[in-house]
Amino acid sequence: MFTLLTPIHNFMVAMLILFGFNFICGLLNAIVNKEPWDNKKALMFFVYVAFFLVTSCAAFVIGKLMNTEEQAIAVVKVLCFVAIYIFGTNIFRNLRGITTKGTTWYKFFDLCYYVLSVKFIEKFTFVKNWQESRNITLDK
Repeated sequence: MFTLLTPIHNFMVAMLILFGFNFICGLLNAIVNKEPWDNKKALMFFVYVAFFLVTSCAAFVIGKLMNTEEQAIAVVKVLCFVAIYIFGTNIFRNLRGITTKGTTWYKFFDLCYYVLSVKFIEKFTFVKNWQESRNITLDK
């Protein structure tokens, strides 16, 4: 099975690094802001990671079995970029919460979070409409 997934091995390792960094930033943010440990929140994070990994691997395997390996790799690459955007936004939100308000690092993380969560989304009206139709905000 691992041999079959060799072409996307680097993608999966990169995503595990991203997910691990996201978890650490979230944990540090909770510690700095004196939030209690939430088993449900931590478990849901691992469920999301598992869902991403299974979905990506399944998309690749199905594509490979259909003799369209290049397109399957492209699908996995797009899924990775979507995950990088979503979890990257969350990482910057957590890093902003870790740093002291008013410091240079706080301003940097705040600007990055603002750009990722607001201005970037406004370029894609379908995403903005989807968020508004479901009352979804990135600040949660």
